[in-house]
Amino acid sequence: MDAKELSTLLQSASGALSRLAASLPGQRPEVVVVELSGSFPARRARRPLPRALPVAPREMSLEELTAQLERLAQAPWLKGVLFRVEGLTVGGATAEALRALVTRLRQAGKRTSCYLTRLDLLSYFVASAADEVVLPESAELSVFGLALETTFMRDALARYGIAFEKLALRDYKTAGDTLARQEMSPAQREQYGRLLESLEATLVEAIASSRGVAADTVRAWFDEGVTSASRALELGMIDRVAYEDELIGRGHKPLREAARFFPAPLPPLRSRKVAVITLEGAIVTGRSRRLPLPLPLVGGKQAGAETLLRAFRAAEADDGVAAVVFYVNSGGGSALASDLIWREVVRLRRKKPVVAVMGEVAASGGFYVLTHADHVIAGATTLTGSIGVLTGKFVLEEFNRRYGFHPEAIRRGRFALAMSPAHPFTDDERALQARAIAEVYARFTERVAAGRKLPLGRVEELAGGRVWTGRDAQARGLVDELGDVALGVARAREMAGLREDAPVWNVPAPAKLVLPQPDKPGAWESLYPWREDRALLWAPLPSVRL
Repeated sequence: MDAKELSTLLQSASGALSRLAASLPGQRPEVVVVELSGSFPARRARRPLPRALPVAPREMSLEELTAQLERLAQAPWLKGVLFRVEGLTVGGATAEALRALVTRLRQAGKRTSCYLTRLDLLSYFVASAADEVVLPESAELSVFGLALETTFMRDALARYGIAFEKLALRDYKTAGDTLARQEMSPAQREQYGRLLESLEATLVEAIASSRGVAADTVRAWFDEGVTSASRALELGMIDRVAYEDELIGRGHKPLREAARFFPAPLPPLRSRKVAVITLEGAIVTGRSRRLPLPLPLVGGKQAGAETLLRAFRAAEADDGVAAVVFYVNSGGGSALASDLIWREVVRLRRKKPVVAVMGEVAASGGFYVLTHADHVIAGATTLTGSIGVLTGKFVLEEFNRRYGFHPEAIRRGRFALAMSPAHPFTDDERALQARAIAEVYARFTERVAAGRKLPLGRVEELAGGRVWTGRDAQARGLVDELGDVALGVARAREMAGLREDAPVWNVPAPAKLVLPQPDKPGAWESLYPWREDRALLWAPLPSVRL
């Protein structure tokens, strides 16, 4: 018996125990209390043993929350759900998914309430979907609108004799500007204004619809700067001022206690399934890894092309996989790594449907990798696009002079030291880099045109490094549909002709080398893994204040 068979056996036993517990007598709750806190990662973390066995607690994923709330929606004896919204640290796309879950319960006839002690714009966006929004008298409110903020560091770096020399195609490819400039360029200012307009429209329209008021009324709430629960109640922003103990009755139970009344589904036997492959973080060559420090451009999580290639090939080789959902949450990275991952999507879709789903961001290289998916889904607030290329390097010439460093080198070849930080680009080196990124840019736009079935001229109008919200990207043909991973799984099932409850498998990257299936029908390197890459596909990620 291999590890996979053992895991399936243990899960079957766990499910049997769960179904037995659900059949035992007990008082079923009238209202289930659900905590909404933390970041809700999209997919469930790998766990070799079933949930019933004692293991260290971990953060609940959006995937798990969706499954549990769907069981609540289908429970005929359940009257309502009370959400405790506290310490929610999600982005816009995840907030959209949480809001959709609240709406799903309302549509199923369950009364929904949200209790919050702190109310900011994003938590209000989620909570406003409920039948009732409740705050205690002492609640802290900061529903003031939203802003995009970027800190520029050129002058700070210059104090230490450090400069960043950047080369980019088109004005809107503003990644790296925080290092190379001291203020927003006209193009960046224009782009941020457009993004803000789209993001605000999405949030305001949703809140206004839920609260039954005009969009201008919601904007007036922002501008007033409401800071007390009593004023929020007076304006109609909330429905009730009360403490938590005033909401809880004998018929209320926490979700973890109510879970015994929801039997685990029977494990499928030899059923065809939907595979989910996840790309999260900066796109790099080699294996996926996580850096302990949030270095510029690199960040923490790194999605390695080698890891993704193995996952795609595992899904390709598994005859039980009928379709694939490719979840992408990345601002881009290495052009080479992005292209290698893109190639696996192209290969796989020849045999099985591939549905791409964007997370908070799927821009530049994060957009490149999914251009040829059969169907592309994004959240309305997802940041995507940024079809463009940049390259650059830190220049330490003045730093070395100031602090007594004297680098020397012997070279063979005119461009052997082109990326050396010891000197700025020469004219010839600059021309070389410009030619290299022009080649990548041409390939990028051609990939988009072919994958999204758009004329190349139209792609150029949308490219140039421009970043779009998912809402605007859909209107321009870069995205097919607005939604989340749950919708992506549903679409994959439809395209593969699977039943609505066909199982979902989160694909782990095999430890051993996996070769592509034959085509047939049906240190410094670790800290800066792109040091040898000539081009980067990277999108600027401003700090969005909600």
